[in-house]
Amino acid sequence: MPTQYDAIAEEYQRAKRLVAFDVFEHTLLGRLGAVDGMSVLDLACGEGFNTRKLKQLGAGRTVGVDISEEMIRLARDQEERRPLGIEYVCSAVEQLGKLGEFDLVTAVFLLNYAESPDALVRMGQVVYENLKPGQRFVTINENCGKWAPHAARYRKYGIDFKVSLPVGDGDPVGLALRIDERSWIDITFRCFCQETYEQALKAAGFRAVTWHGLVVPPEIEARDGKEFWSDMIEDPPVILIECQK
Repeated sequence: MPTQYDAIAEEYQRAKRLVAFDVFEHTLLGRLGAVDGMSVLDLACGEGFNTRKLKQLGAGRTVGVDISEEMIRLARDQEERRPLGIEYVCSAVEQLGKLGEFDLVTAVFLLNYAESPDALVRMGQVVYENLKPGQRFVTINENCGKWAPHAARYRKYGIDFKVSLPVGDGDPVGLALRIDERSWIDITFRCFCQETYEQALKAAGFRAVTWHGLVVPPEIEARDGKEFWSDMIEDPPVILIECQK
């Protein structure tokens, strides 16, 4: 089934050059810590940007999953050019089933594509089923619409929300990402409140759900200045969610 990312796969790959994605990656990797020898399942892997990073940092068995055939094609193309031993699977997470018992499950922008709270629970169940006991699911996610009253602040980071207030639980929201000085791409996701996410993840079986803010890499903060990044840090449009099995 075609997805919105099939039509913009290559453009989205270019959007990963936005410095905001460096902040997201730094936040994620900092929370993960050492991954040496760990088996990793990377959901919503896109063209494999973070999947490759995890493998390069020493992960063992590494599997990337994405719903978009075009994204998986780009990921496999890069694996063919520079083999790292990564497996890629094209599937909706809700339909994935069990690929194994992994030491770690990661995702960058997965949960905010669920169509309903029930779909959130199903996503969480698949994640839970693929994790070893006591291990973690760590994901970068839209921050529950808390950015909506001051959405215009984030355009300087190449992120432009298209939203009408008030934003209700489960409402679709438009997002434009800058890919160069003249071009933007449009994406649609759903905005759920923090309580909805936590209820769904706990219904899936997770015993603890913790929320963490963004962390700007020191070299980027030194280059751009702390003030430039204050909107991203004080009112983050993106958040990290850590779930313990």
